Amino acid sequence: MFKTSVPIKTPQQIDNIRESGKYLTELLWLLYEMCKPGVSTMELEVFAENFLLSHNLVWAFKWYGGFPTNLCVSNNDCVVHGVPSTDVLQEGDVLKVDCGVNYQWGISDAAFTIVIGWDQHHPEWARLIKATKYALDESIKIIKPGVVGKTFGKRMQTLLTDQDVSIIRTLTGHWVGNNVHEAPHIYNRPQNSMKKWRFEEGMVCAIEPITALTSDGYVEKPWYGHDLFTSDGDIGAQWEYTLVVTRGGIEILAGLQ
Repeated sequence: MFKTSVPIKTPQQIDNIRESGKYLTELLWLLYEMCKPGVSTMELEVFAENFLLSHNLVWAFKWYGGFPTNLCVSNNDCVVHGVPSTDVLQEGDVLKVDCGVNYQWGISDAAFTIVIGWDQHHPEWARLIKATKYALDESIKIIKPGVVGKTFGKRMQTLLTDQDVSIIRTLTGHWVGNNVHEAPHIYNRPQNSMKKWRFEEGMVCAIEPITALTSDGYVEKPWYGHDLFTSDGDIGAQWEYTLVVTRGGIEILAGLQ
């Protein structure tokens, strides 16, 4: 039944990813505090690169698949893979910040979403973000050795749809550690391909609900390059942890909890 091979990491690899995740979590908290009106996304990028260089770390995203920067910074209807620019953040923007760190060839990957300015002024944006993070936090509670991938996908879908949040259907989580993206996809909804694998001790994955208010797909705009936009032009959100499957469940290695 279980035909799809998912990499099992060695204890040393997991230690390296764990150390990578500590640096990444620290960096993401610093970036979270920087996300204020008047700050450009390029300022966030410069800060991230200086952080990596000052800690003798290797960037994981920059030049991966041709992507030009250390951060994906995706604003409003740009849901993922946004490239930093000199555009400054405005009150009410919904910014997704995604980053990866490579520590001695152990790669971690995590993301957060924030409303720029005061959440209270933008309750619908804040609700979307809260629902996305809640689904991530609750869905990973079922992960342990032996759980089939499709069971996880069903749980994530239920958590999101019960909160009236739309899932970007073809944007997924993934396995991580030796590379930024390792197959197979970890969908945020049940897929038949997810019946072919199950979680096992030593697997390292990036669980990543990517959502919107109404959109269930994305579109590309040729003049933007890497950036992906919600199909309805509405606000998107993303939250992501790197975690390792343990004997009794999971350990979160990177991400803002």
